[in-house]
Amino acid sequence: MPVLLYALLAVLVVPVFPHFLSPNEVSRWAFAASLVERRTPEISGVLPLLGPAFEDVSERDGRVYSNKAPGTALVALPGYLAARPFAGLPSAGSLRLSLTLMRFLAATLPAILLALVLAGAAVRLGATPVRARFAAAVLLFATPLFAYGLLLFSHALVAACLFGAWAAFFATGPGSRGRRDVLGGALLGLAVLSEYPAAIPAAVLVLFAAAVSPRRLLAIAAGGFPPALILGAYDAVCFGSPFALSSGFERATAFRGLAASGLFGIGLPSPSVLLRLLLDPSKGLLVFVPLLLLWPWAFPAARGRVSREGGLALALVPVSLFVLYAGYPNWHGGFTVGPRYLVAALPFLVFPLAFREGGALEAGLAGASVLACVGTTLAFPFVPPGFALPWGSFAGDFYGKGLTAPSVLHVVWPPAALAMPAAAVLAAAVALSLFHSKKRAAAFCFGVAIAAAAGLASDRLFPLNPSLVLQRAYVADVYFGRRGALEEAVAATGAPQPRLLARRERELALPPAPWPF
Repeated sequence: MPVLLYALLAVLVVPVFPHFLSPNEVSRWAFAASLVERRTPEISGVLPLLGPAFEDVSERDGRVYSNKAPGTALVALPGYLAARPFAGLPSAGSLRLSLTLMRFLAATLPAILLALVLAGAAVRLGATPVRARFAAAVLLFATPLFAYGLLLFSHALVAACLFGAWAAFFATGPGSRGRRDVLGGALLGLAVLSEYPAAIPAAVLVLFAAAVSPRRLLAIAAGGFPPALILGAYDAVCFGSPFALSSGFERATAFRGLAASGLFGIGLPSPSVLLRLLLDPSKGLLVFVPLLLLWPWAFPAARGRVSREGGLALALVPVSLFVLYAGYPNWHGGFTVGPRYLVAALPFLVFPLAFREGGALEAGLAGASVLACVGTTLAFPFVPPGFALPWGSFAGDFYGKGLTAPSVLHVVWPPAALAMPAAAVLAAAVALSLFHSKKRAAAFCFGVAIAAAAGLASDRLFPLNPSLVLQRAYVADVYFGRRGALEEAVAATGAPQPRLLARRERELALPPAPWPF
């Protein structure tokens, strides 16, 4: 049930906004388009369509490439090929369809497969089917994975690969260990091919798998060799060496500055950044998923179902990611739903919930988590830093104007599109199997109501500065097509904004094409 409901939602929602070139996604689209249309990973041929300000690129010797690791774009490539007969050559009109089909393959499908693997592993280790479905539903609807399964980012794919490798190493049924280790190695290779820092949690998994038997390293290496070969060949062709990564050739000055210190921008962990990763009012993981407050009580039950090495890996993979990104100045990841770099940790944190019988508190925290993740995503899932409790302070403003993310329902019957967020929250309650208990259903609704009230009150608790007011108005004006919203905000702040108005005129000339909101 959770998977079917999420799949239906993923088909209906098309979060490709007019005139908004989502850098992370479009950079991967540009790679695929160049590979198909010009037989080269060099993306200069499509850059004129994206405008001079497009920033997620790397440059070497005058040649321009995507600044992303290539794995996600390669997984998504069949989506571009499937769209090509209908969409035609790269253009403002074709970008949305090809990007959406790419997203289905490289983000939505991995998120769905991840939920199935998590539920299957839980049942194999002794969880009841009801609790296994609950954990899968939490992962899909009550964490930021909800957003990243709907966007062409690498995070859903990497999360699926890392947890899939853990399941292959530590939570599979009878069968050939060698084949499972080869599969786990291939998944870890794909994770690193898709997101370079995934090498750290991948190393943790390999370490504990090899601790059981060092001879397993050979099978794991055999599985990881093809992705490593692809990455080395890509880097050699584009950047002159198998060991030269795209992140070392950033063209944007700000990104180049980030990469200049530490290891590609990641240095020693900072306690203050670690605290913000958890509790920042705008991006903190526990702010978006308060349900994870129950992890300390759930983990011991899960640890008792697996080997010592499997339990340690289950705990230390998310720890490695927290420590890693606590050393990154851009820890929040920019315009995001929650701390996007921690999405890969989510299945490891959610999995133990399958082994703990929950009560009203769990249901209430689940309701708050669903409202935060679903409510933020289904408005505009590219939230600037600084909006505290953004499902209220940011998304709530759009809902108040009758605006929701692009969906098929806008084309069929626009009023139904406005009901989409509420319908998604209801679908989450069904997926969580809460209606079998009146007490848990009431607690879920109470959690939703408390999170909604807190979000709506956030402007009073954390007053928005003029810059944030202008950013929110700019989104409504340009990306939702509510012309005049920016002028109203400029008048309210009392400061002329000639540069912002000029930027609006430039962006209105960019793809993607308009949408019938």
